[in-house]
Amino acid sequence: MSRKLKSLCLAFIAVVAMSAMGASAAEATPEFTCSSYPCTATGTTVLGNSTITTPGGSITCDTHYKVEKYNAPTEDITGPTSTVTVTVTTTGCTAFGFLSATVNMNGCDYVWHATERLGAGHYVHHVDIACDVSKAITITAATCEATISAQSGLTDITTLNLANGTLTAVPTVSEMTMKVTKDGFGCPFAGTGHVKASYHGHVILARVGGGTFSVSGS
Repeated sequence: MSRKLKSLCLAFIAVVAMSAMGASAAEATPEFTCSSYPCTATGTTVLGNSTITTPGGSITCDTHYKVEKYNAPTEDITGPTSTVTVTVTTTGCTAFGFLSATVNMNGCDYVWHATERLGAGHYVHHVDIACDVSKAITITAATCEATISAQSGLTDITTLNLANGTLTAVPTVSEMTMKVTKDGFGCPFAGTGHVKASYHGHVILARVGGGTFSVSGS
């Protein structure tokens, strides 16, 4: 191979390598970050309660979120991470506008996966519902009962970094699978079986103890 051709080949390889590095950097996954570690973030629904919408009507609750280390919901976040576990506590639930209800998480958590940057400080995330084997979220209201079991790749949650160092999170999760297990007298479901449901909420999350909690990256 001539010296000139060899130089051209080396130059081409260098350009390809630099392009690959640039593409890799551009495709870097966004991450949840704190101003210092370890950290945990918490928040309670604002601008109305969280809502599960079903074919029979809506179930609304006051909802408290706690954002912790992925796969270790009793541990603080120890560094920037693209995936977090969100434990949820619900109170004051109402079903279909007039029935007192309970939403029992039964140890199930939400898992948020940072996915894509939409704009300055604005991100979208996919969500999983993580439950132990044989466990499920249980919704009970008078003669109605339904369960939501583990499922993954649900869309989606959007977040926006706020100037004061907090993070607003808006779950708008559609196409969630729910199983109606009890449809008694006066219950508005159309029989038992699997149905599609959706979940919507609005929460502002802040780092426990002060400092900042946000999402950053490409």
